[in-house]
Amino acid sequence: MSRDLVSVSPADASEVVGTFPVSDARAVGEAVARARAAFPAWRDRAFEERAACLERFRDAVRAEQEELARLIAREVGKALWEARAEAGLVPAKVDVTLGEGLRAVAEMQAGTGARATFHPRGVLAVLGPFNFPAHLPNGHWVPALATGNTVVFKPSELAPAVGDWLLQRAHAAGIPPDVFQIVHGYGDTGHALAVHPDVDGILFTGSYAVGRALREATLDQPHKILALEMGGKNALVIWDDADLDRAVSEAALSMCATTGQRCSCASRLFVHKGVADAVAERLARVLRGIAIGAPFDDGVFMGPLASERAHAKVVQYRELAGEAGGERLVEVDPGRPAPYIGPGLVRFPDARQQYAYQRDEIFGPEAALYPVSDLDETIAAVNDSEYGLVASVFTRDRARYEHCIGRVRTGLLNWNKGTIGASGRLPFGGLGRSGNDRPAGISAAIYCTVPQAHLEDDGQSAFDASALPPGMPPP
Repeated sequence: MSRDLVSVSPADASEVVGTFPVSDARAVGEAVARARAAFPAWRDRAFEERAACLERFRDAVRAEQEELARLIAREVGKALWEARAEAGLVPAKVDVTLGEGLRAVAEMQAGTGARATFHPRGVLAVLGPFNFPAHLPNGHWVPALATGNTVVFKPSELAPAVGDWLLQRAHAAGIPPDVFQIVHGYGDTGHALAVHPDVDGILFTGSYAVGRALREATLDQPHKILALEMGGKNALVIWDDADLDRAVSEAALSMCATTGQRCSCASRLFVHKGVADAVAERLARVLRGIAIGAPFDDGVFMGPLASERAHAKVVQYRELAGEAGGERLVEVDPGRPAPYIGPGLVRFPDARQQYAYQRDEIFGPEAALYPVSDLDETIAAVNDSEYGLVASVFTRDRARYEHCIGRVRTGLLNWNKGTIGASGRLPFGGLGRSGNDRPAGISAAIYCTVPQAHLEDDGQSAFDASALPPGMPPP
């Protein structure tokens, strides 16, 4: 029995964005088979031809950037200013990939007669998230296609229309339909794709729980590479010499961008005791003033959460905050029904990280403030987490920031900048439950390829029998 996936806007439950056929295990298998059959020809095409297809895709997205932004805003509830920013990242990723992104997989020379070349893995599965339904999967499949792989893409069930939009532009740009395919569905569709024996790698962005399930499901396929970009329980450290205007603004932005639905959003604020009261007061004022509304409303900073389920999760954790001993400072009423939600802020008396509220990724505009006084103890508190994606240090003292480098166990560490800022020209990934040492960003081409080492002799010089080891007769 066939099923349909109906995409409904979280901003307006009466608005159906699109209806899409769900791919069952058989349909997934057929897609993988087509991708496997298409692989040799795509691999053997000149790089310049593959690059030309991606450049045409880039140009098409750039020409229709506003249409993509509006579709993102409708389908996942992202405020239009943010949706426009995401749409702009899609064509930019092509430029970065085809430039600096491929340098890491250029031919490697190791002296005369020794080199390594890099080659596509084969068929790669891209499993996309809802929070950046265009930019994040695009960051996987652009380098995958550029390096000669074929791709089967499963968008989030909350963002199928954005996935289809991207696919249509890619095919119109000349990427063959069997080289880049899409399958829609829920967890069972993703599972069928991930465990298929002819899939050579899984490029995933999403929660730790799903990333863990993918690893478990593929334990008997150790040859299959997994590039897992997962969650975060990210920290801001605000010292007593920091520019508080900057620190508070960046803290609010890091908490509330994408309605808190970024793996890089901040949820733990470690603030020096000397300025903790001032930071709490200023941050509470900013959070209460954040404009919440429908994505297309003028002046809106924050739209709804992506689903009723996401809303229920945030509400549940807010209840747990009080049980953990937190003092509720802010809980803004959004003035609209769920899944709209307002920012929240809790204060704890010390920096101990003991309770589920303090340790779990909540994925909403919610943070806790912890007073601190000693830098090394603060670093220990930041590191007291199963996650390790990003942290930020606010201080005017560069030496204090440098002391944190290498001691704070995160994939990204920023100085006087919030946690949500990242460069596409740098690696992006984390430790622990945040990732498995396969950073995306500029490094994505590395996990899309496999190196082949070569020891070479052109065979033109005379064979030197005297070089044979002792005890081995000449031929």
